Amino acid sequence: MFPARLRVAGFVLPALLIGLLVAADYFVFEPLLPRGLSHVVLTVVGIAGVLAFSSAIFGRLTELSRRDAEQTERLRALAAALEQRRAQVQALNVAGISLTSELDTATVLQRVVDQARLVAAAKYAALGVFDEDGNVSQFITSGMDPHVRELIGPLPRGRGVLGVLQQDKATLRLRRLQDHPSSVGFPANHPPMHSFLGTPILYRGVSLGNLYLTEKEGDAEFTSDDEEAIRTLAAQAAIAIENARLYEQLERVSALEERHRIGMDLHDGVIQSLYGVSLLLEDVSARTASEPEEARKGLEKAVDRLNAAIADLRNYVLGLRPVRGSDRPLTESLPTLAAQARSNALIDVEVVVSPQAAAALDQPGREAAFYIAADALGNIQRHARAHRAAVRLHQNDSAVVLEIEDDGVGFDYERAVEGHGLRNMRERAFAVGGRLNVRTEPGRGSRIRFELPIRREARP
Repeated sequence: MFPARLRVAGFVLPALLIGLLVAADYFVFEPLLPRGLSHVVLTVVGIAGVLAFSSAIFGRLTELSRRDAEQTERLRALAAALEQRRAQVQALNVAGISLTSELDTATVLQRVVDQARLVAAAKYAALGVFDEDGNVSQFITSGMDPHVRELIGPLPRGRGVLGVLQQDKATLRLRRLQDHPSSVGFPANHPPMHSFLGTPILYRGVSLGNLYLTEKEGDAEFTSDDEEAIRTLAAQAAIAIENARLYEQLERVSALEERHRIGMDLHDGVIQSLYGVSLLLEDVSARTASEPEEARKGLEKAVDRLNAAIADLRNYVLGLRPVRGSDRPLTESLPTLAAQARSNALIDVEVVVSPQAAAALDQPGREAAFYIAADALGNIQRHARAHRAAVRLHQNDSAVVLEIEDDGVGFDYERAVEGHGLRNMRERAFAVGGRLNVRTEPGRGSRIRFELPIRREARP
């Protein structure tokens, strides 16, 4: 739409010009000039007026058109910048999700480099990790052909601009990398690089590495928006890298704890059993000549103990630890525990699980029942030397009752309160508001009873 003043001028001025021409012809030209000459003069004046008016109108229209074109170009540039910014923000969101979904450090580092190159629209990207002496220990690249990287040779030494970034721990943006005072050039076979953007990856003030981007695609240099986006990505990357490192440390600690636990279990169980067998065999050897019948009984006892030790070892060698599956219904997990006991220790295990009782427990109660049964069956396999055992879960009025029995050798309860996993079972029972009762004595087997009141919200 044209401005209001221009529209008014387009209608009013022609009408006004015609009126002036008529008035001039009637009051000026006819009285002063001959009739023919007055018309000629009137025509010339009219043409000059029309030309002047048209020139003014077209000049104004040209100015408006130029301004409109400039404004359109500015809007186009703004739209392109907004689109580029939107793409950067979207890439940052995708990068954040991608980084937090991975817990392997090497994979996280590679993803950081790849995402940084996409976010800043760079041709090349790299991530340098420095050791305690300031030397590059890892240098992960993106966008560079593996063959070219191989031709370049050893890892960079962390000098030049790379060293400046490591020392200052501040973002550095350059139009021409070669113009920086600390630039030391590139080795042979290195691809040409000009524009540069680098930022440290800091976690609580500690440098985890540095991000380097070169060769801005579609422009001569990286922008302030690129710098802001890469700094945001570096903050996300720092958390992801630290999470991956903590996860790997946790895995190592868990592995050490598991080895320690197995070592203690073997020492307290299998190794002691084998030591007892060796003493028994020494005694059998001494009695073979003088007391053959007693020696025979001793050998049978040694064989039984060796079988028990072998069954105990199978728990660890085969990796059939019965503490997996607490997230499944007790109607599935308790029979699985029993099947493992049958396989590992050759024990006949009876299982009776009431679906109503299992459904009456909430998740904490279900987990407590599962782990108590796992500990109890583990004790039976390791220590009871039992032939038969039973696992029963049933409902008794307003409580769910779990019972585990065996016909093994039993134990002295007064001296074993802190052993045989009883402390763990009692703590689990107490944590969910239940009670644990143990009945046993040497030579009479054992029975463990876990009773848990049903919570109103957990009732079926």
